[in-house]
Amino acid sequence: MEQINKENIKTEEQILLERFAQLSFANLKKTMIQDLQNQRKESVIFVKYPIDKVVKMLENPQKYEKELRQMSTFLFITSSHYRRLTTHYAKLPTYNHIVVPANLPKKINKKNYKDNYSKVIYQLEKYNLKHEIPKMILTAIVEGVFYGLTYETTESFYIKQFDGKFADVSYIEDGVYTFSMDLNYFITREYLLPEYGDEIEMAYLKYKGDPKKNIKGNVDLRWFEPSNGVCIKADESNPLFSVPIFCSIFLDILRLEDYKLLKKMKTTLDNYKVLSLKMEVDEEGVPKMDFEMATRYYNQILNNVPDGIGVILSPFGITDFSFQKSAVADQDAVSQAEEELWASSGTSSLLFGSAKAVSSSSLGLSTKTDEQISFGLLTQVARYFNKQIKMMNLPYLFEVKFLDQSIFNSTEVQNQYNKAATYGVSGAKLLYASSLGMTPSDVVNLSYLENDILEVTETMFKSPLISSNTLSPDANDKGGKPTNVSKGEGLSESGEQTLENDENANK
Repeated sequence: MEQINKENIKTEEQILLERFAQLSFANLKKTMIQDLQNQRKESVIFVKYPIDKVVKMLENPQKYEKELRQMSTFLFITSSHYRRLTTHYAKLPTYNHIVVPANLPKKINKKNYKDNYSKVIYQLEKYNLKHEIPKMILTAIVEGVFYGLTYETTESFYIKQFDGKFADVSYIEDGVYTFSMDLNYFITREYLLPEYGDEIEMAYLKYKGDPKKNIKGNVDLRWFEPSNGVCIKADESNPLFSVPIFCSIFLDILRLEDYKLLKKMKTTLDNYKVLSLKMEVDEEGVPKMDFEMATRYYNQILNNVPDGIGVILSPFGITDFSFQKSAVADQDAVSQAEEELWASSGTSSLLFGSAKAVSSSSLGLSTKTDEQISFGLLTQVARYFNKQIKMMNLPYLFEVKFLDQSIFNSTEVQNQYNKAATYGVSGAKLLYASSLGMTPSDVVNLSYLENDILEVTETMFKSPLISSNTLSPDANDKGGKPTNVSKGEGLSESGEQTLENDENANK
């Protein structure tokens, strides 16, 4: 009789909990953005701040952190420079990862060890890391911090972003930030509560109360820490407040826009012309022409000039003075402002289409510093997902590690692991596969498909592909340039004479 594995037996309570989770997730995975049916639309207001107010906010970032985050979001929408800068850091890593053992016990059950490894890599596959993580990091860069709520079943997973204006970092656990949400967020949005799950809905009920259900509210329960929260902080140097990491360039962006407006105004003014009609006057300053006659001529000219040309009737001579710089100088001012913007951000302007000449080695060194910012955030994300793996309570512990691989050093990293695998370095084959963009589950599944199912190496490619490396030498081949006879071609007259006299014998 086949022995029953007790680890695979589920209790009735576990089965009911899984079914309940699936039913709850069915509602949660369809996230409402705008409740159009009931004409409830979220109000999103973006305000353009004057420079003096921005200076005031930057002087005290802790006091104005929410305003700075709001302004950063505004600039992300309205400034193509700021959008490209923040997106550059979020899209810089390849997000290729590998799963490695976190500990190695002295005694290992090989089958259980492999089963545990499979559970971890398929859990990470469900997380869809390459889709979820860039969104988290982009928000963390733009707003300074990302607050989200995770929802999952046995087959599905997604992260729902929470409004940062109603959240705050509460503490650090196992190197991972956790946050608490302000339940006042739902006072005007109670219709959204079902989308946040029973835990948050119950917390709001305890805080706000419900006279119909005889539940008395408690104002002390305003801040609630969700068990499914995820928090990624862009700047870990100060845990007390979170501001956008590029808030220092806000003034540069505003000044750049001012330069563009000045250039536009000059271009507009250059298209306007004025015709001055001077009336002749006598020695006492009395016009020599009758005023009605002069007015008639004035109106006649005014009615026959195109738009953009003004007409002035005056007894005075008019001289124009120009305070405008040349068009080239205006263009240089805008270009200079753009260069200063990228320089202030610490990012090379060549990445964004600058015509400034610089060596490729300098650009390569510049991207190295960019990578450190993105990789630092990625390490924080890895610690969060490793915490989730620990919560799986497996007998053998594994952890996920992201490669320090970006879109700029991708080939370099691949060659590094390829060379290490060639020389038999342990783990290098899995690292090389990861650097090619394969997930750990891809490696396992494709290996099984090729070797056990399709038998690719035994049937389809049992012989190596023909190349100069795999061809065997011909024993009769004496080397040298192929002759016309070997190619099946005839000889010319001079060639026949050479063959007849055997002139090539000693060559």
